[in-house]
Amino acid sequence: MLSMPKQKQYLKSPRKSGKPKDTTPVTADDSLAAGVDFEEAGEKWRAGAGDAQKSARFFVRALDEYNAGLKLFPRSFDLAYNKARLQYELAQQPRLLQHLPGDLLDLLKAALTSHRYALEIDQGNADLLFNTGQVLTTLAELIAEGHLEYADTPAPEPLYLFQEALEFFQRCLSLQEYQFTQLEAEANVSAQELTGAAERSAGVSAETASEPNQPKNESSDEDHWATIVEPVTRSTLLDTLLAQVETLTSLCGLLSDRGTNDPNWVEQYYQSLLQERMLLAAQETGRQREVALAKARFKCALADADFGMARLDIPTYEREISTAYEEFTELENDAQALCDRADAELAFDASVWKPLLRIDVEGPPADYVRLNVIRWKHLTKALDNLTTASKLPDAKNLSRVHLRRGDCEMHRRSLGAPSSAYDLASKSAPILLKNAEIYYRSAARLAQGQSAGGEEWEASIKEAIVIGLSGNMSNLEEKIAAHPARVQEVIKDMVEEGVVSTDDLQRLGI
Repeated sequence: MLSMPKQKQYLKSPRKSGKPKDTTPVTADDSLAAGVDFEEAGEKWRAGAGDAQKSARFFVRALDEYNAGLKLFPRSFDLAYNKARLQYELAQQPRLLQHLPGDLLDLLKAALTSHRYALEIDQGNADLLFNTGQVLTTLAELIAEGHLEYADTPAPEPLYLFQEALEFFQRCLSLQEYQFTQLEAEANVSAQELTGAAERSAGVSAETASEPNQPKNESSDEDHWATIVEPVTRSTLLDTLLAQVETLTSLCGLLSDRGTNDPNWVEQYYQSLLQERMLLAAQETGRQREVALAKARFKCALADADFGMARLDIPTYEREISTAYEEFTELENDAQALCDRADAELAFDASVWKPLLRIDVEGPPADYVRLNVIRWKHLTKALDNLTTASKLPDAKNLSRVHLRRGDCEMHRRSLGAPSSAYDLASKSAPILLKNAEIYYRSAARLAQGQSAGGEEWEASIKEAIVIGLSGNMSNLEEKIAAHPARVQEVIKDMVEEGVVSTDDLQRLGI
């Protein structure tokens, strides 16, 4: 997942005491100050469990201040930047979305429009270029996954959005590398020159110290703002490189699903523009693990895209996955790497399974017999990785980990269906079903009050479906009666992902 947008930092002079201040904005700084104050209040109410509704209300007021300021000062870059950044930040907060006007699509479209507006004011701001790339990537991912529905207009082509995002990241990187080179050149000033400058400065300071203090001007009670320009570091460069690799990884997923568009250019882009620079930056920043994760995810995603284009056979695809995480000598102690490896195994299973849906024969064909053994092996590896990750103290988003464990068991159970007839899966079906029920229940419990209820609903509905397949329909019937649309959405996804079959739905009477 992409990182949060880069936030401009400001220094604000303290307000002077005196008569109450007129809140009508006189300068762009007045609008900026009011907006930042509301943002800070929103952050305060969002922190921890917080009050999502109150937090959202403050963030909306911050946007109102930025909008009002831009009407008066349409060329204020700081106002335009803050508005665009905040809109995208809010799109990354599931708990707040239900309390904001519009939906996720509205917010992302508005964020993209706002970023383009800010670019008209200043196209040479690296942070803005970076953030624009992030917005485009997020929009492309959600459209490609079918999570955004364009009601009135055709949805943008995700491939073009990904490509435009890469262009913005590359522009950002070129600018940052130029700035970094300039800073390095300035840092190479000789020690003698620095010493001489320090001595001259000390002499001036001594003379100045003997002079009487100048009176301070206390007449202004305005807020004065100054933008803090953070120096570009190797770590800054690495952030942008990693963002590009993550975008390429998501792009591979799109190419894999479509089975079109040769992924060769993606590999060439990575090797020619990113690979060496990323490794160098990792060595100089000590962020080797972070880079190793990004490399492994990209390698697996590229292998999946190549397999979808029939450029790899199954044994080669398996080798790509098995070697992707070789740098992790203690994989069993790295929760994130274990979860990423599990996702790669599940992606392998999905890519191998989907073509079998097009086989129209009576009884299990020879391909089924051979592939069922391979699929069982990879699904078991995925489950083992997730189980190990769930027991580590640094494991994050445990609800999602348990959801994936439940899905693994349901996938393994599916291998025992009449169309597959894998004997081990058939004999283990009751145990696999019970395990899935336990994992889904754990996921629902851990997800309570998080992510606007999305994962909690998904897990609880999946649990009800599993219980229904075991013969008890009461829980599922209650959920269907209370929230039919949500149940239907989860069922649709489960069928598309192969977690349940149409035969299972017939058993449930759905």
